[in-house]
Amino acid sequence: MATGKRGEDLLFSTSTGSPVSRNVFRSRVWLPAIERSALRQRVRFHDLRGAHTSWLLAGGADLKAVMDRLGHKQIQTTQQYLGRLPDADDRALAAFETVRHRRS
Repeated sequence: MATGKRGEDLLFSTSTGSPVSRNVFRSRVWLPAIERSALRQRVRFHDLRGAHTSWLLAGGADLKAVMDRLGHKQIQTTQQYLGRLPDADDRALAAFETVRHRRS
């Protein structure tokens, strides 16, 4: 897997600084961690990406900035995560109220 990144650019790397392959990470790190956690639901590594995206959006991050961060080519891909936010309507109204009451 040629990523052009090495060592400190990587979250997980080998002792020589090269990227850890997806299969090695899954079998040696991810699956053992999931087993030790005794989680009752199935958790995939990709679920962390979805959680990160939802948390960014729930925290008020700009949709375009999140799209760029995730490397999505189309905004519609990023928009899928908006439906996962349980308080989205309340937050939208609060944002409107904030802007409405600003003084010029």
